[in-house]
Amino acid sequence: MPGNEGAARRAAEGPASRVAMALLRLSQAVKRIGIADARPAGLTPVQAQTLFFVRRTKSFLTTIGNLAAHLGTSHPTAVEVVNGLVARGLVVKRPDPRDRRVTLLALTPAGEEACARLDHWLDSLEEHLSGLDAEALDALERGLGAVIRSLQRAGLLVVGAPCRGCVHFREDAAAGAAEPHYCALIRRHVSEAEAAKDCPDHTPAA
Repeated sequence: MPGNEGAARRAAEGPASRVAMALLRLSQAVKRIGIADARPAGLTPVQAQTLFFVRRTKSFLTTIGNLAAHLGTSHPTAVEVVNGLVARGLVVKRPDPRDRRVTLLALTPAGEEACARLDHWLDSLEEHLSGLDAEALDALERGLGAVIRSLQRAGLLVVGAPCRGCVHFREDAAAGAAEPHYCALIRRHVSEAEAAKDCPDHTPAA
């Protein structure tokens, strides 16, 4: 029977194939949830992601190139998204004070307000996850973390994270200074506020 054949095929595919299909279905649900949650703010999911990127990323790393990598899209598409948000008064472009050839993105007050309205974005997904017990959530977090790291190593995913825990981070390299911490990768000191924001080049320390 067709039903039995389908069950037999899935069993023969092995757990990796079944989990891959489950992740595909999950991504479809997350997309629908993202659309529904962003709609009250008058935004699309990619626009919401862009606002969060600008808000959470170090101010000197909010380039369109980094945004494109974060969104997993092309540079022209990222430019189009940014231009739409600029036209709506939610984002501004400004030159990097250290290199005026580089354009950085920043939120306007209206952009900050839009982010505040999105603070509960994807909360409904958390509600579905809350049905799992602590042991199941821990196992899921570890498993998904391993998949994410594998995708990062393959260059298929960019995940930003704060400075602490990064192999390049030197905490209190200049203790007492306005920018006490140091990043060995980009060779610049950073303030505590910037250290707490995401960096797309974060490399977890072993």
